[in-house]
Amino acid sequence: MIMKYLYLFMLLAFTISCTDLEPVLYSDLTTANAYETESDLNAALVGVYSSLGPGAGDAYLYRAGYFVAITDYACDMSYSPRADIGHMSTSTYDPNNRYFGRTWKYIYKLIADANMLLSKIDDVDMDETNKNQIKGQARFLRALAYLDLTDGWGPVPLLTEPINPTETFDMPLSSVSDVDAQMIEDCEFAIDNLPEQWSPELGLARATKGAAATILAKVYLRAKNYDNAKTYIDMVLQLRDDGVYTLNPDFKNVFSGYNKIDMGMIFGILHESSLNGGEITNHFGASDFPEVPGRWGYYAVNLDFWRSFDDADPRKQFFDYNYEGARPRDETTTHGFYYMMPAPGQTTPPNDTTKLMQKITTKKYSYEMIEQSYLDSRTNYVFRLADVILLKAEVENALTGPAAALPYLNEIRARAGAPLYGDVGFPIPATKEEMDDRILDERGWELVFEFIRRPDLIRFGKWVEKTNDYLSGAGFSSVVTESMIHFPYPLIEEQANSEMAAENSSRYAH
Repeated sequence: MIMKYLYLFMLLAFTISCTDLEPVLYSDLTTANAYETESDLNAALVGVYSSLGPGAGDAYLYRAGYFVAITDYACDMSYSPRADIGHMSTSTYDPNNRYFGRTWKYIYKLIADANMLLSKIDDVDMDETNKNQIKGQARFLRALAYLDLTDGWGPVPLLTEPINPTETFDMPLSSVSDVDAQMIEDCEFAIDNLPEQWSPELGLARATKGAAATILAKVYLRAKNYDNAKTYIDMVLQLRDDGVYTLNPDFKNVFSGYNKIDMGMIFGILHESSLNGGEITNHFGASDFPEVPGRWGYYAVNLDFWRSFDDADPRKQFFDYNYEGARPRDETTTHGFYYMMPAPGQTTPPNDTTKLMQKITTKKYSYEMIEQSYLDSRTNYVFRLADVILLKAEVENALTGPAAALPYLNEIRARAGAPLYGDVGFPIPATKEEMDDRILDERGWELVFEFIRRPDLIRFGKWVEKTNDYLSGAGFSSVVTESMIHFPYPLIEEQANSEMAAENSSRYAH
């Protein structure tokens, strides 16, 4: 594409004049002069936000969809047989897996963009409130990036100011507690300086007090600091009581293409198909599905996880299965194959026009499509109210016990139309351990493929057990050990950092 535009430019220059080849310089933007006005800073801030879902031909990277391999694979939830994502499915990855290298690259790009903006902002003469709001948003985004990094890799290089790439070799790894301290500082600043809601003309998907409080809740929960976690969870739920957030009465409508800004969205990434369209439906939509044709079914839930839903839970039906494909079976027919959910243990289809499904796709990223274009306008949720309500159940169980957690757990089930704990056949969990198991189950069912399953399992101390149970049940080797709780550092980073190389020798199966 670059060569195409270069060719057109050269052709135009030659056509206009064969003698006057002196170039006309219209702008010369550098890091020294690109941050001189408030308008410059706002433009740079838009760039930091855009790093969450890189576009320009890569409209699926980082939190635009690609991140699912780091969060919902290498655990008990997902299955895909292809290449590197297949290795994530079976926990047989190594440092050269592309999901590590590319995710790491784009997370640190966001951090670098935020650091550059923060390093320049104090030199600009502008209203102090506006300045602190820009700082708060940049610091929130940096904290989100570090939350994602530490969830995946544990200790990582901690960068809070711009750095020359030549100085990044053998950078020391900062402990998770040190990175947590920086995230806490960043989010406390954001809470102090960001509004509860933005005026519509200023944007609909900006960081807010509630979004920063959600990060702090997750940071403190991960560290088992339940008192502080409760403080920030309650801050978000107070915003709910004040009318800032509301739980959508229909769980399906949360994901409707016609519901751009759900009433329970705390923070998300918005797309417009004609401007910054995303590719999330291409990757998550069912393959050969007649209602949303031309999708790939690349990221999918494994059958055992889908079967873990109770049959009386309507969320079990929010997947694509038992359908006739859009493509003809061959040149002699106008009908497609029938894609059938097999019974447990079934390996042979009932006839030659039926294919047994090996995996199953969620409707979350294809429900009520507005357009069928390659790049679509789906909203990617980063944080939403249902997540925080279940965090409330988790923290109340830890601090007080099952009775305090039960109302929050049942609130999510009631909204979904699932049987409540206390109904016939669904006994109320009697111990903290039993309640933790039910909360973890519920987080999986409610938040499937929302980029949190693996961190959840690790936080609850269940990742090794549940991942190995899935692997052995699906006929794979049970290879997961405690040493693999953190992913191997990407190969290209390992080669430039002796500390990462030493860590990697014990982090993955050879």
